[in-house]
Amino acid sequence: MKNMTFKIIALAAVLSCGTAYASDFGLEGLSASDIGAQTQGFRAPAPKPPADDGGLIGMDINIRVPFKLIKNAVLKMAASDKSLSVLDAAAPVAGKAGDFLKVGNIQVNAGGIMVAPVLTLKPYLEGRDRLAVRIQRVQIHASMQPDVRSAGLPQLSQEDVMALVMDTVIKSVYSALDAQLRAKRLPLRAQDVVTLRYDKAAWTLHGTVSSKIMHRFIPGGLVGDMHLTGFSFTDTGLALRIQTAD
Repeated sequence: MKNMTFKIIALAAVLSCGTAYASDFGLEGLSASDIGAQTQGFRAPAPKPPADDGGLIGMDINIRVPFKLIKNAVLKMAASDKSLSVLDAAAPVAGKAGDFLKVGNIQVNAGGIMVAPVLTLKPYLEGRDRLAVRIQRVQIHASMQPDVRSAGLPQLSQEDVMALVMDTVIKSVYSALDAQLRAKRLPLRAQDVVTLRYDKAAWTLHGTVSSKIMHRFIPGGLVGDMHLTGFSFTDTGLALRIQTAD
């Protein structure tokens, strides 16, 4: 169960991205012609409302998610979803770069446009259970598959390309989570565990985490609702704080 929880957090954390500055993007006036070829069955008792909150156990948990675990999660996603791939299996996917996170070494097939982005990110907690990441800088190498190039796509702006990438990434995350939940025989959908929404105008992808999966393993009426209350990162990985409601 602990391993399952780590995988879900890792998938959500590496791909929950947030506001960018168009001047940093470096794809001004991109057009189609400009893109060159380049426990099985285990279920806890149903929750029973306690007489008052004073009868519930409180929890305060610090979780460390190593960057290596994030890479493993992305590799598993790439193995099952051909729209996402890792360029160099021996190189890292995510790491700390000063005050920021850097994500790269991936390629996304965004509707026939092959995009290899390097993202400099500033993650932050918007509120309880709500994570966002500001995109400080983006570098992209893009190429177009022949059938897409021949379709004569209209001019693609920086925002259009990033929106295509984020839409593809969100679908990949949901697909991987759904596969994990089916494997564990949990009657939940990916959107029941984490919801992702990309704001094209603000260059922000917001993530909201749910504690529903935890209650599949904890007896009802024993522990209160758990929430993501803290987020930070170090040289080796992400640090998350999970607490029960006051």
